[in-house]
Amino acid sequence: MAAKSNVRKGLIRHKFVYHFLRYLIGWIVIRIRNFSYEYRKIEGKPVLILSNHNSDFDPLLMVISMKKHFKFVASANIMSGPVGKIIKFLAGPIPRSKGASADETVQLIIENLNAGIDVAMFPEGNKSWDGATCFISKRTAEIFRQCKCGLVTYRFDGGYLRSPRWARNPRKGKLFGRIVNEYSYEQLKDMSTDEIYEIIVRDLDANAYAYQDKHHIPYIGENLAEGIENLLYLCPVCQRFDTLHAKGNEIVCDCGVKAIYDEYGYLRGDQIKEWDNTIKWNSFQKNWLIGHKNDLKKQIDEAFSHDEDLHLYKIIDNERTLIKDDVKAQLYGDRIVLTSGDDFALTFYWKEISKLGMFRNNSLYLTYHDERYELHKLSGFSLLKYFSLWRVLTDKELY
Repeated sequence: MAAKSNVRKGLIRHKFVYHFLRYLIGWIVIRIRNFSYEYRKIEGKPVLILSNHNSDFDPLLMVISMKKHFKFVASANIMSGPVGKIIKFLAGPIPRSKGASADETVQLIIENLNAGIDVAMFPEGNKSWDGATCFISKRTAEIFRQCKCGLVTYRFDGGYLRSPRWARNPRKGKLFGRIVNEYSYEQLKDMSTDEIYEIIVRDLDANAYAYQDKHHIPYIGENLAEGIENLLYLCPVCQRFDTLHAKGNEIVCDCGVKAIYDEYGYLRGDQIKEWDNTIKWNSFQKNWLIGHKNDLKKQIDEAFSHDEDLHLYKIIDNERTLIKDDVKAQLYGDRIVLTSGDDFALTFYWKEISKLGMFRNNSLYLTYHDERYELHKLSGFSLLKYFSLWRVLTDKELY
Protein backbone atom coordinates (compact mmCIF):
# COMPACT_ATOMS: atom_id res chain seq x y z
CA MET A 1 0.00 0.00 0.00
CA ALA A 2 1.37 3.42 -0.96
CA ALA A 3 2.11 5.87 1.81
CA LYS A 4 0.09 9.07 2.05
CA SER A 5 3.18 11.14 1.19
CA ASN A 6 3.62 9.20 -2.10
CA VAL A 7 0.18 10.07 -3.45
CA ARG A 8 1.00 13.76 -2.95
CA LYS A 9 4.31 13.46 -4.80
CA GLY A 10 4.47 15.85 -7.77
CA LEU A 11 1.19 17.53 -6.83
CA ILE A 12 2.50 21.09 -7.31
CA ARG A 13 3.79 20.17 -10.77
CA HIS A 14 0.47 18.53 -11.69
CA LYS A 15 -1.50 21.62 -10.61
CA PHE A 16 0.76 23.85 -12.70
CA VAL A 17 0.22 21.64 -15.76
CA TYR A 18 -3.57 21.82 -15.29
CA HIS A 19 -3.36 25.60 -14.95
CA PHE A 20 -1.30 25.80 -18.16
CA LEU A 21 -3.73 23.57 -20.07
CA ARG A 22 -6.75 25.49 -18.84
CA TYR A 23 -5.66 29.07 -19.50
CA LEU A 24 -3.11 28.90 -22.31
CA ILE A 25 -4.47 26.26 -24.64
CA GLY A 26 -7.98 25.72 -23.28
CA TRP A 27 -9.56 28.28 -25.60
CA ILE A 28 -7.99 26.54 -28.62
CA VAL A 29 -9.37 23.16 -27.57
CA ILE A 30 -12.82 24.70 -26.96
CA ARG A 31 -12.88 26.10 -30.51
CA ILE A 32 -11.56 22.93 -32.14
CA ARG A 33 -14.00 20.67 -30.28
CA ASN A 34 -16.92 23.15 -30.57
CA PHE A 35 -17.32 22.73 -26.83
CA SER A 36 -19.53 24.81 -24.56
CA TYR A 37 -20.06 24.30 -20.85
CA GLU A 38 -21.87 25.59 -17.79
CA TYR A 39 -19.39 26.57 -15.07
CA ARG A 40 -20.33 25.78 -11.50
CA LYS A 41 -17.95 26.12 -8.58
CA ILE A 42 -17.36 22.93 -6.59
CA GLU A 43 -17.79 23.72 -2.90
CA GLY A 44 -16.56 20.55 -1.18
CA LYS A 45 -13.14 18.94 -0.80
CA PRO A 46 -12.15 16.23 -1.30
CA VAL A 47 -14.63 15.05 -3.92
CA LEU A 48 -14.90 12.09 -6.24
CA ILE A 49 -15.96 13.40 -9.66
CA LEU A 50 -17.82 10.93 -11.87
CA SER A 51 -18.59 11.50 -15.56
CA ASN A 52 -19.96 9.67 -18.56
CA HIS A 53 -17.38 9.02 -21.27
CA ASN A 54 -17.35 9.22 -25.08
CA SER A 55 -14.08 10.79 -26.23
CA ASP A 56 -10.35 10.73 -25.55
CA PHE A 57 -10.69 14.50 -25.09
CA ASP A 58 -13.11 14.16 -22.14
CA PRO A 59 -10.41 14.48 -19.43
CA LEU A 60 -8.97 17.65 -20.98
CA LEU A 61 -12.44 19.17 -21.43
CA MET A 62 -13.22 18.49 -17.77
CA VAL A 63 -9.97 20.17 -16.71
CA ILE A 64 -10.89 23.22 -18.80
CA SER A 65 -14.51 23.49 -17.72
CA MET A 66 -14.24 22.70 -14.00
CA LYS A 67 -11.26 24.98 -13.20
CA LYS A 68 -10.03 22.58 -10.55
CA HIS A 69 -7.20 20.11 -10.06
CA PHE A 70 -8.01 16.42 -9.66
CA LYS A 71 -6.25 13.15 -10.39
CA PHE A 72 -7.76 11.10 -13.19
CA VAL A 73 -8.23 7.37 -13.19
CA ALA A 74 -6.91 6.39 -16.63
CA SER A 75 -6.24 3.26 -18.62
CA ALA A 76 -2.81 1.78 -17.93
CA ASN A 77 -2.43 1.43 -21.70
CA ILE A 78 -1.82 5.15 -22.13
CA MET A 79 0.91 5.08 -19.47
CA SER A 80 3.25 2.65 -21.21
CA GLY A 81 6.22 3.66 -23.34
CA PRO A 82 7.91 7.10 -23.61
CA VAL A 83 4.64 9.04 -24.05
CA GLY A 84 3.15 7.29 -21.04
CA LYS A 85 6.10 8.29 -18.89
CA ILE A 86 5.54 11.93 -19.86
CA ILE A 87 1.83 11.67 -18.98
CA LYS A 88 2.68 10.16 -15.58
CA PHE A 89 5.22 12.91 -14.89
CA LEU A 90 2.94 15.77 -15.94
CA ALA A 91 -0.42 14.61 -14.56
CA GLY A 92 0.13 11.66 -12.21
CA PRO A 93 -2.97 9.68 -13.21
CA ILE A 94 -4.18 6.63 -11.30
CA PRO A 95 -3.74 3.56 -13.56
CA ARG A 96 -6.46 1.03 -14.34
CA SER A 97 -5.53 -2.11 -16.31
CA LYS A 98 -8.05 -3.44 -18.85
CA GLY A 99 -9.05 -7.06 -18.44
CA ALA A 100 -7.53 -7.26 -14.94
CA SER A 101 -8.61 -6.82 -11.33
CA ALA A 102 -9.53 -3.28 -10.21
CA ASP A 103 -8.55 -3.84 -6.57
CA GLU A 104 -5.31 -1.85 -6.74
CA THR A 105 -6.99 1.01 -8.60
CA VAL A 106 -9.78 1.27 -6.01
CA GLN A 107 -7.20 1.30 -3.20
CA LEU A 108 -5.29 4.15 -4.88
CA ILE A 109 -8.52 6.15 -5.31
CA ILE A 110 -9.28 5.76 -1.61
CA GLU A 111 -5.74 6.72 -0.59
CA ASN A 112 -5.83 9.89 -2.69
CA LEU A 113 -9.23 10.94 -1.37
CA ASN A 114 -8.18 10.27 2.21
CA ALA A 115 -5.12 12.42 1.56
CA GLY A 116 -7.40 15.32 0.52
CA ILE A 117 -6.79 14.97 -3.23
CA ASP A 118 -9.81 15.17 -5.55
CA VAL A 119 -10.19 12.26 -7.98
CA ALA A 120 -12.06 12.08 -11.28
CA MET A 121 -13.06 8.90 -13.05
CA PHE A 122 -15.33 7.49 -15.73
CA PRO A 123 -17.19 4.77 -13.81
CA GLU A 124 -18.39 3.06 -16.99
CA GLY A 125 -14.77 2.00 -17.52
CA ASN A 126 -15.36 2.32 -21.27
CA LYS A 127 -16.46 4.82 -23.85
CA SER A 128 -20.01 4.13 -24.99
CA TRP A 129 -20.33 1.89 -28.03
CA ASP A 130 -23.92 2.68 -28.99
CA GLY A 131 -24.76 6.07 -27.42
CA ALA A 132 -26.23 4.86 -24.13
CA THR A 133 -24.36 5.19 -20.85
CA CYS A 134 -22.58 1.89 -20.18
CA PHE A 135 -23.00 -0.30 -17.13
CA ILE A 136 -21.68 1.24 -13.90
CA SER A 137 -20.48 -1.12 -11.20
CA LYS A 138 -21.99 -0.77 -7.74
CA ARG A 139 -18.42 -0.93 -6.45
CA THR A 140 -18.10 2.74 -7.41
CA ALA A 141 -20.72 3.65 -4.78
CA GLU A 142 -18.94 1.53 -2.18
CA ILE A 143 -15.95 3.90 -2.30
CA PHE A 144 -18.00 6.44 -0.34
CA ARG A 145 -18.25 3.99 2.56
CA GLN A 146 -14.44 4.12 2.91
CA CYS A 147 -13.79 7.86 2.46
CA LYS A 148 -14.98 11.12 3.94
CA CYS A 149 -15.56 12.79 0.60
CA GLY A 150 -18.26 14.40 -1.49
CA LEU A 151 -19.59 13.39 -4.88
CA VAL A 152 -19.75 15.49 -8.06
CA THR A 153 -21.54 14.16 -11.15
CA TYR A 154 -20.62 15.57 -14.57
CA ARG A 155 -22.23 14.89 -17.91
CA PHE A 156 -21.30 15.34 -21.56
CA ASP A 157 -24.03 15.58 -24.21
CA GLY A 158 -23.31 15.35 -27.94
CA GLY A 159 -20.04 13.53 -27.40
CA TYR A 160 -21.12 10.17 -28.77
CA LEU A 161 -22.43 11.44 -32.11
CA ARG A 162 -19.43 13.73 -32.48
CA SER A 163 -16.93 10.96 -31.74
CA PRO A 164 -18.53 7.49 -32.06
CA ARG A 165 -16.19 4.94 -30.53
CA TRP A 166 -16.51 2.69 -33.55
CA ALA A 167 -15.94 5.35 -36.22
CA ARG A 168 -12.86 5.68 -38.42
CA ASN A 169 -13.42 9.31 -39.34
CA PRO A 170 -14.00 12.49 -37.28
CA ARG A 171 -17.14 14.62 -37.26
CA LYS A 172 -17.79 18.28 -36.58
CA GLY A 173 -20.66 19.29 -34.32
CA LYS A 174 -21.62 20.74 -30.96
CA LEU A 175 -20.53 19.24 -27.64
CA PHE A 176 -21.80 20.26 -24.21
CA GLY A 177 -20.60 19.66 -20.65
CA ARG A 178 -21.97 20.50 -17.22
CA ILE A 179 -21.95 19.55 -13.57
CA VAL A 180 -25.22 17.75 -12.89
CA ASN A 181 -25.07 17.75 -9.09
CA GLU A 182 -22.76 18.07 -6.10
CA TYR A 183 -23.43 16.01 -2.97
CA SER A 184 -21.57 16.80 0.25
CA TYR A 185 -20.17 14.18 2.60
CA GLU A 186 -22.89 15.20 5.08
CA GLN A 187 -25.55 14.33 2.50
CA LEU A 188 -23.95 11.00 1.60
CA LYS A 189 -22.95 9.65 5.00
CA ASP A 190 -26.46 8.53 5.98
CA MET A 191 -27.29 7.06 2.56
CA SER A 192 -27.01 3.36 1.81
CA THR A 193 -24.72 2.11 -0.94
CA ASP A 194 -27.79 1.38 -3.06
CA GLU A 195 -29.08 4.95 -2.65
CA ILE A 196 -25.71 6.42 -3.67
CA TYR A 197 -25.56 4.04 -6.62
CA GLU A 198 -29.02 5.16 -7.78
CA ILE A 199 -27.86 8.80 -7.69
CA ILE A 200 -24.80 8.00 -9.81
CA VAL A 201 -26.74 6.01 -12.41
CA ARG A 202 -29.49 8.64 -12.64
CA ASP A 203 -27.15 11.63 -12.99
CA LEU A 204 -24.91 9.97 -15.60
CA ASP A 205 -27.73 8.61 -17.74
CA ALA A 206 -26.94 10.22 -21.10
CA ASN A 207 -28.85 8.64 -23.99
CA ALA A 208 -27.43 10.20 -27.17
CA TYR A 209 -30.62 9.70 -29.16
CA ALA A 210 -33.00 10.99 -26.50
CA TYR A 211 -30.87 14.15 -26.55
CA GLN A 212 -30.70 14.18 -30.37
CA ASP A 213 -34.46 13.72 -30.75
CA LYS A 214 -34.85 16.90 -28.75
CA HIS A 215 -32.04 19.04 -30.25
CA HIS A 216 -31.52 17.64 -33.77
CA ILE A 217 -27.86 18.66 -34.14
CA PRO A 218 -25.95 17.75 -37.34
CA TYR A 219 -22.54 16.08 -37.04
CA ILE A 220 -20.79 16.63 -40.34
CA GLY A 221 -18.05 14.42 -41.74
CA GLU A 222 -17.00 12.09 -44.52
CA ASN A 223 -17.57 8.34 -44.75
CA LEU A 224 -19.79 8.44 -41.67
CA ALA A 225 -20.62 4.72 -41.60
CA GLU A 226 -17.08 3.38 -41.92
CA GLY A 227 -16.04 1.40 -38.86
CA ILE A 228 -19.58 0.63 -37.71
CA GLU A 229 -18.82 -3.10 -38.05
CA ASN A 230 -16.88 -2.62 -34.81
CA LEU A 231 -20.28 -2.15 -33.14
CA LEU A 232 -22.78 -3.97 -35.37
CA TYR A 233 -21.75 -7.62 -35.58
CA LEU A 234 -25.19 -9.16 -36.19
CA CYS A 235 -27.70 -8.40 -38.95
CA PRO A 236 -31.26 -8.04 -37.57
CA VAL A 237 -32.78 -9.35 -40.82
CA CYS A 238 -30.76 -12.49 -41.66
CA GLN A 239 -29.49 -12.84 -38.07
CA ARG A 240 -25.97 -13.89 -39.06
CA PHE A 241 -22.62 -12.85 -37.63
CA ASP A 242 -19.90 -10.97 -39.54
CA THR A 243 -22.00 -10.17 -42.65
CA LEU A 244 -22.19 -6.37 -42.35
CA HIS A 245 -19.83 -4.08 -44.29
CA ALA A 246 -19.64 -0.29 -44.40
CA LYS A 247 -18.30 2.03 -47.08
CA GLY A 248 -18.85 5.77 -47.22
CA ASN A 249 -22.17 6.44 -45.52
CA GLU A 250 -23.67 3.07 -46.49
CA ILE A 251 -23.99 -0.18 -44.55
CA VAL A 252 -24.64 -3.37 -46.55
CA CYS A 253 -25.27 -6.94 -45.41
CA ASP A 254 -24.43 -10.01 -47.48
CA CYS A 255 -28.17 -10.78 -47.38
CA GLY A 256 -28.94 -7.60 -49.36
CA VAL A 257 -30.08 -5.30 -46.54
CA LYS A 258 -28.88 -1.71 -46.95
CA ALA A 259 -28.89 1.36 -44.70
CA ILE A 260 -27.52 4.89 -44.75
CA TYR A 261 -25.94 6.50 -41.69
CA ASP A 262 -26.94 10.17 -41.84
CA GLU A 263 -25.39 13.33 -40.37
CA TYR A 264 -27.79 13.24 -37.41
CA GLY A 265 -26.59 9.78 -36.39
CA TYR A 266 -29.63 7.83 -37.57
CA LEU A 267 -29.76 4.70 -39.74
CA ARG A 268 -32.09 5.08 -42.73
CA GLY A 269 -33.39 2.11 -44.69
CA ASP A 270 -36.73 0.48 -45.49
CA GLN A 271 -35.73 -2.87 -44.01
CA ILE A 272 -34.23 -1.58 -40.76
CA LYS A 273 -36.81 1.03 -39.65
CA GLU A 274 -37.22 -0.84 -36.37
CA TRP A 275 -33.48 -0.40 -35.66
CA ASP A 276 -32.93 3.17 -36.85
CA ASN A 277 -30.21 4.09 -34.36
CA THR A 278 -27.25 2.31 -32.82
CA ILE A 279 -28.86 1.92 -29.38
CA LYS A 280 -31.83 0.07 -30.88
CA TRP A 281 -29.61 -2.10 -33.10
CA ASN A 282 -27.30 -3.01 -30.23
CA SER A 283 -30.33 -3.77 -28.05
CA PHE A 284 -31.44 -6.23 -30.74
CA GLN A 285 -27.97 -7.85 -30.68
CA LYS A 286 -28.04 -8.26 -26.91
CA ASN A 287 -31.56 -9.70 -26.87
CA TRP A 288 -30.74 -12.08 -29.72
CA LEU A 289 -27.68 -13.44 -27.92
CA ILE A 290 -29.67 -13.96 -24.72
CA GLY A 291 -32.52 -15.62 -26.58
CA HIS A 292 -30.19 -17.92 -28.55
CA LYS A 293 -27.76 -18.64 -25.70
CA ASN A 294 -28.53 -22.35 -25.45
CA ASP A 295 -28.29 -22.85 -29.21
CA LEU A 296 -24.94 -21.07 -29.32
CA LYS A 297 -23.59 -23.17 -26.46
CA LYS A 298 -24.30 -26.32 -28.49
CA GLN A 299 -22.17 -25.10 -31.41
CA ILE A 300 -18.91 -26.78 -30.41
CA ASP A 301 -18.07 -28.54 -33.69
CA GLU A 302 -18.37 -25.64 -36.12
CA ALA A 303 -17.39 -22.00 -35.48
CA PHE A 304 -20.27 -19.53 -35.75
CA SER A 305 -18.01 -16.48 -36.07
CA HIS A 306 -14.40 -15.69 -36.90
CA ASP A 307 -11.84 -12.92 -37.32
CA GLU A 308 -8.56 -12.92 -39.23
CA ASP A 309 -5.25 -11.01 -39.33
CA LEU A 310 -5.13 -10.42 -35.58
CA HIS A 311 -2.04 -9.63 -33.53
CA LEU A 312 -1.69 -11.70 -30.34
CA TYR A 313 0.35 -10.36 -27.41
CA LYS A 314 1.14 -11.67 -23.96
CA ILE A 315 1.23 -9.05 -21.19
CA ILE A 316 3.54 -9.27 -18.20
CA ASP A 317 3.84 -6.33 -15.78
CA ASN A 318 1.91 -4.14 -18.27
CA GLU A 319 4.54 -4.77 -20.96
CA ARG A 320 3.36 -6.64 -24.03
CA THR A 321 5.30 -9.16 -26.11
CA LEU A 322 4.17 -10.15 -29.62
CA ILE A 323 3.41 -13.87 -29.94
CA LYS A 324 1.97 -13.95 -33.48
CA ASP A 325 0.91 -11.28 -35.99
CA ASP A 326 -1.27 -13.35 -38.37
CA VAL A 327 -3.75 -14.99 -36.03
CA LYS A 328 -7.18 -16.32 -36.94
CA ALA A 329 -9.81 -16.44 -34.18
CA GLN A 330 -12.69 -18.94 -34.43
CA LEU A 331 -15.58 -18.64 -32.00
CA TYR A 332 -17.41 -21.72 -30.76
CA GLY A 333 -20.07 -22.22 -28.11
CA ASP A 334 -17.53 -23.22 -25.47
CA ARG A 335 -14.24 -21.67 -26.59
CA ILE A 336 -12.16 -19.30 -28.72
CA VAL A 337 -9.54 -21.05 -30.86
CA LEU A 338 -6.57 -19.01 -32.10
CA THR A 339 -4.46 -20.40 -34.93
CA SER A 340 -1.55 -19.19 -37.03
CA GLY A 341 -0.31 -21.34 -39.88
CA ASP A 342 0.08 -25.03 -39.15
CA ASP A 343 2.33 -24.71 -36.12
CA PHE A 344 0.39 -22.55 -33.64
CA ALA A 345 -2.88 -23.08 -31.79
CA LEU A 346 -4.16 -21.61 -28.52
CA THR A 347 -7.56 -22.23 -26.94
CA PHE A 348 -9.42 -20.01 -24.47
CA TYR A 349 -12.50 -21.63 -22.95
CA TRP A 350 -15.13 -18.96 -22.30
CA LYS A 351 -15.79 -20.11 -18.73
CA GLU A 352 -12.10 -20.01 -17.83
CA ILE A 353 -11.63 -16.38 -18.94
CA SER A 354 -11.76 -14.55 -15.62
CA LYS A 355 -11.57 -10.98 -16.99
CA LEU A 356 -12.22 -9.48 -20.40
CA GLY A 357 -11.84 -5.79 -21.26
CA MET A 358 -11.77 -3.48 -24.28
CA PHE A 359 -9.50 -0.55 -25.17
CA ARG A 360 -10.56 1.98 -27.80
CA ASN A 361 -11.99 0.07 -30.79
CA ASN A 362 -9.18 -2.31 -31.63
CA SER A 363 -7.69 -4.03 -28.54
CA LEU A 364 -9.24 -6.87 -26.56
CA TYR A 365 -7.69 -7.81 -23.20
CA LEU A 366 -8.37 -11.02 -21.35
CA THR A 367 -7.09 -12.87 -18.30
CA TYR A 368 -6.92 -16.64 -18.72
CA HIS A 369 -5.56 -18.88 -15.96
CA ASP A 370 -3.98 -15.78 -14.36
CA GLU A 371 -2.16 -14.88 -17.59
CA ARG A 372 -3.01 -11.73 -19.56
CA TYR A 373 -3.31 -11.53 -23.34
CA GLU A 374 -4.20 -8.91 -25.93
CA LEU A 375 -5.82 -9.40 -29.32
CA HIS A 376 -5.38 -6.41 -31.61
CA LYS A 377 -6.40 -5.34 -35.09
CA LEU A 378 -6.39 -1.83 -36.53
CA SER A 379 -9.92 -2.05 -37.95
CA GLY A 380 -12.78 -4.42 -38.69
CA PHE A 381 -12.61 -6.14 -35.30
CA SER A 382 -15.71 -6.12 -33.08
CA LEU A 383 -14.50 -6.17 -29.50
CA LEU A 384 -18.11 -5.86 -28.41
CA LYS A 385 -18.95 -9.19 -30.05
CA TYR A 386 -16.35 -10.97 -27.89
CA PHE A 387 -17.39 -9.14 -24.73
CA SER A 388 -21.08 -9.86 -25.26
CA LEU A 389 -20.52 -13.52 -26.10
CA TRP A 390 -18.28 -13.96 -23.06
CA ARG A 391 -20.97 -12.53 -20.79
CA VAL A 392 -23.79 -14.57 -22.31
CA LEU A 393 -21.99 -17.90 -22.75
CA THR A 394 -20.75 -17.82 -19.14
CA ASP A 395 -24.23 -16.99 -17.82
CA LYS A 396 -23.28 -13.51 -16.67
CA GLU A 397 -25.61 -10.54 -16.95
CA LEU A 398 -25.21 -8.84 -20.33
CA TYR A 399 -25.03 -5.05 -20.10
